[in-house]
Amino acid sequence: MNQMVLDGLNQSGLIVLELAVGFGLFWLGQLAYQKLFRRRMELNIELFVKDNPAVAIALVGYYFGIVIALGGILGQGAATWQDKVFSLLTYGATVILFMLAGAWVGDRLILRCFQCDREIIQDRNVGAASVEAGNHIADGLILNAALAGESGSWLVGLVCWLIGLGVLVLVSVVYPRVAKYDVFGEIQKRNNPAAGVALAGLLIATGNIVRVAFAAEFQNWLVSFTQYGLVLLFSLVSLIAIRWLADLILVPGVKISDEIVHQEVPNLGAGLIEAFAYIAASFLIAWCFS
Repeated sequence: MNQMVLDGLNQSGLIVLELAVGFGLFWLGQLAYQKLFRRRMELNIELFVKDNPAVAIALVGYYFGIVIALGGILGQGAATWQDKVFSLLTYGATVILFMLAGAWVGDRLILRCFQCDREIIQDRNVGAASVEAGNHIADGLILNAALAGESGSWLVGLVCWLIGLGVLVLVSVVYPRVAKYDVFGEIQKRNNPAAGVALAGLLIATGNIVRVAFAAEFQNWLVSFTQYGLVLLFSLVSLIAIRWLADLILVPGVKISDEIVHQEVPNLGAGLIEAFAYIAASFLIAWCFS
């Protein structure tokens, strides 16, 4: 009994220590976000003086991405608490660097049609902020699988991460053709939050699909990446079908695109339903492959 109590106290102490390190990493992450990524932004002024919701949405997405990415290391064992803390610190710092790199890719290649920092900071564009948040969360999901595996090298993780980013960019290019409206034009010109939320949901779902595809333990380059590619291809095709099923099943008699685009006030609820359909489908697919 005494040993059980002692083990419980030790475990509780380790959890508290991990939480402290985790919040320290959040602080480091937001500092890097402000100083290296959004250098024109004074975070406290935007959040608590100007009450800018777009900045809050983008920042929370970034935090959420870090949390998800850190989940890849928290479940792994360590010989001592010192080893655990050291692993968390080094892994966390690496995650922040990769998150910033992924944010830069999202800015340049996903939200390529407009200047995202101006949309978020000056125009308080919730749609643009939602897409940025979705990109951060998707990047965290990809990092969760790419960097946490124990059977592959850092090179394998780097390649997986790059492939994941490439898939996100590809999806952002294909999506307007599937949705059949100018997604980025709606976000920029009309400040359409519904369009942004729908695309954000698709990005998150895609990140989750990439996480699932890369979850299998690495064996060798040919076998593993063939397996990764087949799972990824099947899952992405399934997401395309979900866009059609969402219209047919979730909102029968209504076209989601019409609700998002062809109304004087875009229907945010329709965007949320579309985002939910993508994310829910990605988890169903994940559970099928687990």
